[in-house]
Amino acid sequence: MKQYLALCLIALLVTLQTTAQKLTGTIRDTAQTAVPMLRIYLAGTQKHALSGPDGTFSIHHIKPGSYKLVVTGIGYNTLEQPVTITDSITTLALTIQPSDVGLNEVVVTASRNRETLGTVPSSITIISGKQLREQSAITTDINQLLSMNVPGLTLGTNTSANKGQTLRGRGMLIMIDGIPQSTPLRNGDKDMRSIDVSVIERVEVIKGSTAIYGNGADGGIINFITIKANPNKRFSGSTDISASGSLTSAANSLGARVAQQFSGRVNKFDYVVAGTYEQTGVNKDARGEVIAPFQSLSQNENVNLFAKLGYNFNDNNRLEVMYNYYRTMQNSSYVDSGGKFGQRPIIGVIGTNPGDKQGTPYNHNAYVNFTSKNIFRNTSLNVNLYYQDFYTVFEYSDFYAPPGNSAITSKKMGARVNFNTLFNFHPNLYGDVTWGIDVLNDKTAQPLTDGRPFVPEMNMKNLAPYAQLKTYLFKDFLVKAGLRYENIRLDIPDYTTIKFGNYAGGVFVKGGNLPYEALVFNAGLRYTRFPAFNPFVSYSQSFSLYDLGRTLRLAKAVSNGSASINTIETKAIITNNYEAGFNSNIGKFNASGSYFISTSNLGTSLKDVNGVAVPERAPERVQGFEVTAGYQFLPNLSANAAYTHVEGKKDINGVKTWLPTTRITPDKMTVNVNYSPLKQWDLGVYYIYSGVRKRFDPNPNTKEYDLGNGPVGDFSLINLYTAYRFSPAASLRLGVDNLLNADYYPVMSQARVRTNSYIKGSGARFNLGFRYNF
Repeated sequence: MKQYLALCLIALLVTLQTTAQKLTGTIRDTAQTAVPMLRIYLAGTQKHALSGPDGTFSIHHIKPGSYKLVVTGIGYNTLEQPVTITDSITTLALTIQPSDVGLNEVVVTASRNRETLGTVPSSITIISGKQLREQSAITTDINQLLSMNVPGLTLGTNTSANKGQTLRGRGMLIMIDGIPQSTPLRNGDKDMRSIDVSVIERVEVIKGSTAIYGNGADGGIINFITIKANPNKRFSGSTDISASGSLTSAANSLGARVAQQFSGRVNKFDYVVAGTYEQTGVNKDARGEVIAPFQSLSQNENVNLFAKLGYNFNDNNRLEVMYNYYRTMQNSSYVDSGGKFGQRPIIGVIGTNPGDKQGTPYNHNAYVNFTSKNIFRNTSLNVNLYYQDFYTVFEYSDFYAPPGNSAITSKKMGARVNFNTLFNFHPNLYGDVTWGIDVLNDKTAQPLTDGRPFVPEMNMKNLAPYAQLKTYLFKDFLVKAGLRYENIRLDIPDYTTIKFGNYAGGVFVKGGNLPYEALVFNAGLRYTRFPAFNPFVSYSQSFSLYDLGRTLRLAKAVSNGSASINTIETKAIITNNYEAGFNSNIGKFNASGSYFISTSNLGTSLKDVNGVAVPERAPERVQGFEVTAGYQFLPNLSANAAYTHVEGKKDINGVKTWLPTTRITPDKMTVNVNYSPLKQWDLGVYYIYSGVRKRFDPNPNTKEYDLGNGPVGDFSLINLYTAYRFSPAASLRLGVDNLLNADYYPVMSQARVRTNSYIKGSGARFNLGFRYNF
């Protein structure tokens, strides 16, 4: 009996010693943010761990002694630190430095989780807050800001709409913090200007077909990430005032803008509130002529109100709410006059426009977001409930009978439940799985403001489970693969079409329910060992119900003067994206490049049928390449350049023809040089070149170009930015848009072959502003 007790005591002591000999700790970056998915191991042993969602790690059963602890992860400098293991638990608090090779920028849109660019096998462009602050001193038009910085994105239209502005030749899904702004059921091309630049922290652009956020991302995703609270002060803020106007003819061109922001943190609460008011003047071309008010940025009143409140229950659990209100309305004292496509532009002359004012009376966005970094073992949770209410009014037109204004109204309510589980099967096999479900209700319609139903309300209910695997093989190979199951029910009421253009209308359409089901897939591989050459290959699919409203409003009678939604072409579009690319960082030099092919069995181009634009459902193939390069010549001198080439064809009954330029952007090149002659003085010069695309001949029957097939000539623009900081708190800045006063027509003005779009771009404009931080 005594021997038995002695053995039990020895076993207990051994067990206590074994459990006591372990290493635990937490890893954070220099911003004191927990870093998951880092490899931690003791050199010379098989002991290893993976940092969890909250940055914690634990290594068990370590023999007492001295070791070298190694921490590695893509986007971070390798951390090496001596550590001594004793008979007790050893606990460390580690800080890891982000690497300076350009792959450490954090992105959340690509997989809904915080990850670095070096761990994403696809093409991504991030527009930083610094870039936005500098270039918004040149122009606050978000369309132009994006097209200046995103390879593959068509140059801005110089109007309030982004009609014809595509990403790699296809439509894109615009979001604010993951809340969809696009209205793919009836695309009004007003989704880009849905928020003011003053409350955007950065922009994440995921290029190529993707279904990770659902309907409408054939060409990719543009996600506006909103500003966060300042965690270092209880109360802080900034005041920004500016004035702008034409340098070619100052009369009536002056505008003003004020933006106010407050932010801080009090105990476990943090907050940021902001408001912006802007009144633009009359835009004028290089010759001083007033630009036509058709969808113009002239004489716009823009208002943005923003609030974000957060509460940290503890280090792992956080609740956050956000609300953003955006309004932009045109108060024009001019009307369109003259113009003939290819000969002379439409200009503005003093007059009163009939009908309602054009613009977006309101765009409400809100979310409630709960995050738990460790809801259960190695698993984090994010639950997001969101809401959007959008209403926009188009210009008065005699296209309708009788004439009037059309509008788009869209309400979205959704929920996203997102889990992320880390796994660590072997030192050479570890990673994570993102999984969850999306729920979305999208109600979109296009009425006329006088009450006539132009496009009936389409009520879409979508339930989409998904899973995304990311794993590392043999340390240097990163593999990603995922599935998403789209399960959609689209309810359409009975309706009667109205007369517009050359369409007679008066067709009764029996409504009903349209079911859609699709399983979309993605896979990618990136080799991560060498920052000097970081290549990837990928394949991804997207799902979209392209502009169904255009089809519904053109219903044709089948029998007895009526039709049914079952007799209308309503098939969904599955787009396939194939891509190969690389990132390269060698000292002060960085570069990236990609080649892509995008195919679909159904197309999204518009064709003119008796004066009405209708979708052309023909197979399509788009392909092209993008290259970027940058060099830091001196600590205060850097240069960056980007070049994009996109081309595409459609197959109509076996005959392949070019896709219209309203889909395919001409070649685009951008170059910027940033220089600081003094510590407090910054200079930036931005060069933009848009190339030639002349793929089409006039129609032999009409002797004119078909819709979207206009010949596009090249043009170049140069913008200037300069700022002087009187102190860390106060700065004066000056931006000049179109510095050399180029006389040009934007790409879409040339390509659309419509006189009402044949409008020149703005001439030289200045923007002078003062900013004070406190």
